[in-house]
Amino acid sequence: MTLAPRRRVTAHLVTGSQVRGARVLFGQDPADVVCDLVGLPAGTPLRALDVLTELTRAPDGTPLHIDRVVFAEPGAEHHWPSPAAKAGLRPLASELAEEEALPPDRPRLRRFSSYGIVVDPRGRVLLSRIAEGFPGAGTWHLPGGGVDPGEDVRAALRREVTEETGQDGQVGDLITVSSHHRPRSEGHEIYSVWAFFHVFVARPSLPRVMEENGSTADCGWFTPQQVNGLDLSRTALRGLRHTNPHDRS
Repeated sequence: MTLAPRRRVTAHLVTGSQVRGARVLFGQDPADVVCDLVGLPAGTPLRALDVLTELTRAPDGTPLHIDRVVFAEPGAEHHWPSPAAKAGLRPLASELAEEEALPPDRPRLRRFSSYGIVVDPRGRVLLSRIAEGFPGAGTWHLPGGGVDPGEDVRAALRREVTEETGQDGQVGDLITVSSHHRPRSEGHEIYSVWAFFHVFVARPSLPRVMEENGSTADCGWFTPQQVNGLDLSRTALRGLRHTNPHDRS
């Protein structure tokens, strides 16, 4: 029987020739983790440089899926990738094998998700509409979703764009990485790390939802002006804010 990988998230900060890193625990924001690691004030502006998917094994042979989020201090971006990265980022798999101890008071859901700011040659933006029965139902959302165990973060996004809209997009630069933590008095406590990428569709077609009985009810291309008039999901607002901050709250 094939074992499902244990999922881990780490955050790393490029400060020059040095790259330091730490494990991201449930509910933590990756940027806050590296600020605390090097003694920077909380909220210090950092540049998200990359997300690396590492598929490896723990010392006991159990598969590990590690999503490594890389940030840089302002002015240090040109040091990435560095010799330290080629030698292997820490914490190593052996340091991440142990399960995180969480209070057993309620069920918790965590996931790493990849979303796209998807555009075409005309500058239109591709959005998907969340289906009834899912959080944010009826709002317009960025194409994307959870990264499956063993899946690369960019491959996951390309798959999601195809499933939700029928478009073939090329995943480009990382825009930003943030987190979402929704504690609940009842039910599941939800924690997600969100990675936002540029995606370009060179040959756009009429969008159509390919997945059946999924979380997407509709999809479409919109001009930037049309996007500003839509009821957007929390995730879409978070991602689009980094592409046109003056038009969105």
